[in-house]
Amino acid sequence: MKQRTISGIILLLILIGSLVINVKLFDIVILVIALIGFNEFFNTKYSKKDYLVVKILAMINLILLLFNKIFYNFDTGAIVALTILTLTIPIIFYKDNKLYNIIDALYVLGMVFFLGIAFSNIIYLSNDNLAKCIFIFIIAFISDTYAYIGGSLIGKHKFTELSPNKTIEGVVIGVLMGTVIGGMYYFNVVSGLTLSQTLVLCLVLTVLSVMGDLLFSSIKRNFGEKDFSNLIPGHGGILDRFDSILYVSLGLYIIMSII
Repeated sequence: MKQRTISGIILLLILIGSLVINVKLFDIVILVIALIGFNEFFNTKYSKKDYLVVKILAMINLILLLFNKIFYNFDTGAIVALTILTLTIPIIFYKDNKLYNIIDALYVLGMVFFLGIAFSNIIYLSNDNLAKCIFIFIIAFISDTYAYIGGSLIGKHKFTELSPNKTIEGVVIGVLMGTVIGGMYYFNVVSGLTLSQTLVLCLVLTVLSVMGDLLFSSIKRNFGEKDFSNLIPGHGGILDRFDSILYVSLGLYIIMSII
């Protein structure tokens, strides 16, 4: 737990430090994190050198999607079209369709678009409303931290087979604390909503935070992996730390577009 806490604090300091220094620096940090996350995601299914070209093409397209958000304003539709072309055309050149076929292409496309859109939301928030950007990290970190603490202290009932260490007690405590602390922050710093609306927003986002964690646990379970990598001591890989944040960013984007 000590190692996990220290790693979490260091990561938080890197994110907050880059935000304080310059928003563009933060965006570049997010770009690097997205690329590391994609590499972890890719390697859960493909580890042979046969896929190096596909990996490079996919990462170039991911860079274009995120770089466009940071520095330019190209037609996003054109980048999406380019991504589809560059990741489906290689099918033609693989002699063994068991190595790379349309199913593989759709899997890689899904990875690029999923991570590209989710991380783009974080970059968009950092430039549009810094307080909201900080908010998604608060929701994810608080709910995850208290779920871990609560589960360690009083957790007795397993929540799901997807995540053996996650308990019902821990999840409930994480959701409650995420809702309360996240609500206090949003109501006093971001505002624009009534207290009851704020609490409902935070409740929905903390639940999505749990779902994001479980989704990525399901992906790891599907490929027989415990963690995406061992990059962050006590946590695993970048995606083991950012799984909840990605879902929260997507959820906030949808809700903000409605209200």
